[in-house]
Amino acid sequence: MQIDYALILSAGLGTRMGEIGKKLPKALWPVFKKSLLELQVDYCHDLGINRIFINTHFLSEEIENYVRSDAKFSNVVILHEDPLLDSGGAIHNMASRGDVNYSGTLLLVNADQFLFFDKRYFQEALSALENSRAALFGIKVPGGSKYNETVIIDDQLKEIKKNEGNSDYVTYSGLGLLKLDSLEPKAGITKFFETVANYKKERIQFIVPSKFEYWDFGTAEIYFNSIKNIYQNIRESKGGWLMEFLNAHGALSGDENNFFSQELNSVSLDGANAFERNSIVGKGVVQSLL
Repeated sequence: MQIDYALILSAGLGTRMGEIGKKLPKALWPVFKKSLLELQVDYCHDLGINRIFINTHFLSEEIENYVRSDAKFSNVVILHEDPLLDSGGAIHNMASRGDVNYSGTLLLVNADQFLFFDKRYFQEALSALENSRAALFGIKVPGGSKYNETVIIDDQLKEIKKNEGNSDYVTYSGLGLLKLDSLEPKAGITKFFETVANYKKERIQFIVPSKFEYWDFGTAEIYFNSIKNIYQNIRESKGGWLMEFLNAHGALSGDENNFFSQELNSVSLDGANAFERNSIVGKGVVQSLL
């Protein structure tokens, strides 16, 4: 398996993360003893990717200081965006660098989401890139979910639309492999499905793993519920891809009884003080935000 680069999208404005999101960039929110960003770097390293880029915008200085303080991030390059370039622009900004020059294979990752499946699907995606601009990973979700629906014909993306039915459907997970070679350069703010993976003009392969685990930390409420579910898995000794990943990378080392106080179930997502004390301490990411 050969993936040349990874781009971890970390330039969000934090508007969905409540009061704490105004002071702590989402990428630095902890999953127990590691930050989301640190875990995403681990995810990339597990795939053998050694050249990792992170885009930043809101609270960029906090992310830069965090990365510079740990030798683990020695192969991570920060790309600050001002203005915010959207996901398409972020990819072109990274690809236009002299040390990339629109060549090689890129893994695109959202800082606040994790998708786990059998790694043979990554090899399938790399093979698909021989005849496609991109190989994007889809996941099946219940009808009525908030995500856009993707229309797939012969394993190719043909349309993206709002889901209006009750049946399960496939949506784009945010994880994908891109072939940078021969991608037409674009400068400034651009959309992903317009200037990078334009399914109306190019072949965009869609791969939907039959078994997967998808973990979202994208809003304060979703983050809190995901942490609760992980904590419950610890207490009940449940396994799974995420649990194996967190254990392998030291995120769950130590006494699980000290991860949360008894106030866990009574935390108000808008009352940042209690939430911070119980859920944001993590790896010393936050000392005193409020």
